[in-house]
Amino acid sequence: MYDYIIVGFGVAGFSLMQQLEENRRNFLVFDNQSQQSTRIAGGMFNPVILKRFTPAWQAGEMLPYALLQFQKAGLKYQKNYIHYIDIYRKLTGVEEQNNWLVASDKPVMRDYMNGIVKENIPGIKAPYGFGVLKGTGIVNVGQLLDDAISTLQPRGLLRKETFDYDALKIHDDYVSYKDIKAHKIVFAEGFGLKNNPYFKDLPLMGTKGEMLMIKTRVDIPYIVKSNVFIAPDVAHKRQYYIGATYNWDDKTNAPTLAARQHLESKLQQLFTENYEVVLQKAGIRPTVIDRRPLVGTHPVYKHLGILNGMGTRGVILAPTAAKQLFMKMEFDMPVMKEMDIKRFEI
Repeated sequence: MYDYIIVGFGVAGFSLMQQLEENRRNFLVFDNQSQQSTRIAGGMFNPVILKRFTPAWQAGEMLPYALLQFQKAGLKYQKNYIHYIDIYRKLTGVEEQNNWLVASDKPVMRDYMNGIVKENIPGIKAPYGFGVLKGTGIVNVGQLLDDAISTLQPRGLLRKETFDYDALKIHDDYVSYKDIKAHKIVFAEGFGLKNNPYFKDLPLMGTKGEMLMIKTRVDIPYIVKSNVFIAPDVAHKRQYYIGATYNWDDKTNAPTLAARQHLESKLQQLFTENYEVVLQKAGIRPTVIDRRPLVGTHPVYKHLGILNGMGTRGVILAPTAAKQLFMKMEFDMPVMKEMDIKRFEI
């Protein structure tokens, strides 16, 4: 008898696993790696919405806890997963310069927005300079998940198979699945939620995102944001993520020529150096209609939980959301109302 079954192992599933380990609960993970949004996203953490120069929802409160959790993971696996890298937002004119300075003077933004600099970055022309964000960076989530899987599999705690919802039997105070019993089960399967008979009516829309990996001869020490972002691949020198697209109609994980052409056209407006595309990836972001996570328990079966809808800021949101769900399922503590699935009828 396990304490928990976790279905799905992206940043949400991993964050729940951390809560369970910290609280001495045992678990079994099911993951067929059909949903790749966590790995596609690149693990960037940024508490500011760069289109409007405003703070992202709850990011200032949740980011410190998220970084603490990833730091704990680094101690456990003896790796450094957190890479602090400033974001340089290319400014397009005097109006944007003024807007940046006004926003950076607000108390809520002072910890992140650090004025305007005119710095020579190879291959990037910015006559109006860059607005600089501090306290930002990248969590190497792909490596983190690989390391976690490499420790779970030998202990028999992860099954790489597709979860069969028809095989799940719900009892009064536990669930059974084939040869397994568990007190509770949590679904953290990203866009795979659309196939889940218990939670599929929640308004998870899903947005396809595609990114490129390029190799070039120059060193770019920052994350540069304009019409696209250029973000260092922390595992390989002089390789960079280029992203990202947003497609609300295509729900496949297949990379497309149209997305590559779109990203390259935007990149060429920003970056003048030669480059080689070495990789293209696609995934479906688990986005919700109100841009807030989906956290809570089934209205009838309280031992069925959901942890989903992290959208584009999963690195920041998932650790807090996982803690909220754990406290709900263990002690019936209320979930933050903006996250609680009670805001929707299912």
